[in-house]
Order: sequence, then structure tokens, then C-alpha cells
Amino acid sequence: MTSTLIIGATGLLGGEMAQASARNGDRLHVLVRPATAGNDERLRPLKELGAKFHVGDLDDYDSLVRAAGAVDRVISSVHVHSASEMTLVRALSDAGVSRYVPSAGFGLDFAAAAPGSIPPLDLKRAVFDAIKEADLPYTVIYTNGFFSTWVATLGDLMRFGSSPLPPEEVTLYGSGNVPATFVSEKDIATVTMRALNDPNAVRSEIRIAQNKITQNEMIDLWCRASGRSPRIVPHSAAELEAKIASAPWLGLLRAFWIRGETALETATPEAGALYPELTFETIESAYVAMADAERQQWRG
Repeated sequence: MTSTLIIGATGLLGGEMAQASARNGDRLHVLVRPATAGNDERLRPLKELGAKFHVGDLDDYDSLVRAAGAVDRVISSVHVHSASEMTLVRALSDAGVSRYVPSAGFGLDFAAAAPGSIPPLDLKRAVFDAIKEADLPYTVIYTNGFFSTWVATLGDLMRFGSSPLPPEEVTLYGSGNVPATFVSEKDIATVTMRALNDPNAVRSEIRIAQNKITQNEMIDLWCRASGRSPRIVPHSAAELEAKIASAPWLGLLRAFWIRGETALETATPEAGALYPELTFETIESAYVAMADAERQQWRG
């Protein structure tokens, strides 16, 4: 039986990874920070999956080596921070894991996104360079847009964290007619486990390019599913560039809705083509579920 360590298992994507690993029949291990180790409520879903817990931190090299030394393969689903991720790369190399899925891949395909335009992506590039230099047996999964951040906000990342979602008001970037691609966190986990079971996916990159849609089409889908129409605030490409100048991370909005980088064809193999037996949740079905949940809340 294969053993798999999930880093970031208490998060949304990490939780889906843990469930997918358990369904796969893996011996599930998770790394939790000291502050989280005593939180029974937060850890209950992982305990129910039979997870073995390792207490550690991404900046604690020794704790990473101990946890990684107990497993065959590691999936990191945390936000990338250069120092922590670099420490993890070094620890996994020293522990000798048989496969590593880094969080550096969960986002835009490096082959499509322009270098130097999005600082967090440049950090991911640096981590990936370190992974290759360490000759780790990696599998990188490029996901493009997550449902929880992009679909739930109607393509307006600035609304993330607001309530309600989808929002009552949404910013429309540029013409609204540039396509982008999106995938649910559950499907990301499914593709990840399928790739981990694929010996041909060692030292390879895979992109998920499903649900190609424009922001206008996304908003229209939500209107039809929910019966309500959000207020649209037009935002030109020039206005977006002015915001990016003071908040460079907003370059993600440029990549999605101005340059269309998530929908570009690259030489990176696409998950649906590689694994045709897999099915993917659609944006329409996600909006129907969101609208149904809203109606239930109103009735309650």
C-alpha cells in the first residue's frame, strides 16, 4: 500500500487531496502546524479518513524530513512562499521521496504565462527550477482557475472573501469576451491522484484546461441559474494596468481576462486528453448547486 503525505490538508484543496488519497487506498499522512495540532474540530474530517498526523512547519527542515521520511510520496497544496517552499524541496530531496506534486504547479501553465508579469508566479517558477535542479521525481499539475476563487466571484478575484458569493456587483474586465479555463478543487484532486498512479507522469507537467469560458458567458450562466443579475462595473484594460502598478498580484486578472493566458494552447499535455476516462464538473452545474443552496438558505 502506498503512503502519501498531504501538506495543507486542512485547506479546501488539501482536504480534497486527502479525500482523493483515501479513496485511492493510500495510507494517508498529513502535516499540521503546532497551532493546528490541538484543534480537534478542524482535524476531525482528517481523523475520520484515518490520517496519521505529523506536527511540523514548512520552515522547519527537520520536521519536514521526519514526515517525508515516513511516506512514499508528497503532495503540497499550500500557498507558495519562496523560503518555505525551498525548504520543503531540500527536505524532500534529502528524504528521498518517490514522487512530489508541488504547490508551485497549482495555477497558470508556465509555458503560457508571461514571465515577470505576476510576482507570485515568478516565485513558483523559482521553486520549480529548484525542484528540477534537485532532480526530484516531480509531477506538476497546472490548474488555471479554481472554482472557489474565480467561478464563485464571477471572474472578479477582487470579490474573493466577500459575502454573498457570487456577488451582487461584479467588475467586468476589458471586453469580457476573452476566454479562460477553470476547474473544481475536487477535479484537481482527482487528476492529481490519477497522475500519481501513472508511471509515465514522473518528471512531467500536466495542465487542466477544462471549462473554457469568457467572463460575459460566466455571468450569463449565473444569471440563468439563479434568476438574479449582478450589477456590472466595466473596467478597461488600462484601468486594470493602473491598479496592477500598485498591487502587482492583480496581474492574475490581466492573465485571465486581458491576455487569455489560461486558455492558450501549449505543448504541456492536457489532463482530459491524457486521461479520457475522467469527467469534469462544469461551471453550469456549479452555479446550479450555488443557486439551490441560496434558495435553501432563504427558505431556512
